[in-house]
Amino acid sequence: MQGVLSEVEGCIELVKGHNYEQGLKDLAGFEYIWVIFVFHLNHNWRPLTNPPYSDGKGKKGVFATRSPYRPNPLGMSCVKLTRIEGNRVYISGSDLLNNTPVIDIKPYIADYDSFPNARRGWLENVVKEVYDIEYEEVAARKAEYLRRHGVNLRGVIISQLSHNPHDKTRNKYSKSADCLVLRFKSWRLFFTIVDKTVIIKDIRSGYADFSSVLGNDSPADLKLHQLFQRHFRQ
Repeated sequence: MQGVLSEVEGCIELVKGHNYEQGLKDLAGFEYIWVIFVFHLNHNWRPLTNPPYSDGKGKKGVFATRSPYRPNPLGMSCVKLTRIEGNRVYISGSDLLNNTPVIDIKPYIADYDSFPNARRGWLENVVKEVYDIEYEEVAARKAEYLRRHGVNLRGVIISQLSHNPHDKTRNKYSKSADCLVLRFKSWRLFFTIVDKTVIIKDIRSGYADFSSVLGNDSPADLKLHQLFQRHFRQ
């Protein structure tokens, strides 16, 4: 949803042969950078959208949100710069997907880019109910395994379930026989809610067989599901 909720690390690889490495000179001294990119997996736009947090007054105009479903599919994220090596810019706290086309990189300058007292529009009316997140042992082990393999489900869980999990304006999850189920791509997260605590009980692959990929999964995603199921004997 937002890079600030993500623990994912990654890198932006600049094409060689264009002197881009010279363009990175002096960037390493900045702690944060703006990354301008393309929502390359979005092929349509929506004039009205349902953002992650609601003020209870219905859908919002796309230009009043950070929705990826835009007329021109351009994204902008402020990410933490960890290091630069040659033509690679290593970042963390990112909401970019693998193979995202990057258009530009700019330094984040707090003097000009931060307005902490600025009006927040419809967000001023959003009431956030904060829930604690707890993991049962098996779920914690699976989440850590996936994090090591580049899938950060903890960030998804925080963004979807730690704030207003009962928000009736969004279909955040479905019900199974004894749990609630959050679907993220082809992963299934099983949880319960007790008072103000979300308890993550299990994480499972959504694949019943591996004859074809699900949704927007890549062959690499399919391979990870195979490794995951083999490792945890799903």
